[in-house]
Amino acid sequence: MQNVQQKFDQLLVEAIDEVLCFYGEPVRNHIYMLLEDNFSITKNNLPQQIQEFSRLLYRLFGSHAKLIEIKCMKKFYSKIKNEPQIGKLTIKIEGDNLTFLDYINKFTSQTLSKPL
Repeated sequence: MQNVQQKFDQLLVEAIDEVLCFYGEPVRNHIYMLLEDNFSITKNNLPQQIQEFSRLLYRLFGSHAKLIEIKCMKKFYSKIKNEPQIGKLTIKIEGDNLTFLDYINKFTSQTLSKPL
């Protein structure tokens, strides 16, 4: 059985993967290749390397990376809220200029510190 952190990581990877698929398989595969070649980041260890993932998005897409990050946050939230183990935990995330890294860090610190 997965613990909360493992489930959180799995859902985050799924959300990111689904958003990247929206831009097409070649784009998604190219991003994963660049992550691995430049940062030694595999798809499965993305949750621990969100900052580098975000940096790569900004290098590739400039200011449009923010849109990709917002899609990732929305997709992740849609997955989390339906997860019995994690979705029942309430969190409060505020801020107009919230970055993807801020969102994941706040979500992690507020969610994973709460008892199930």
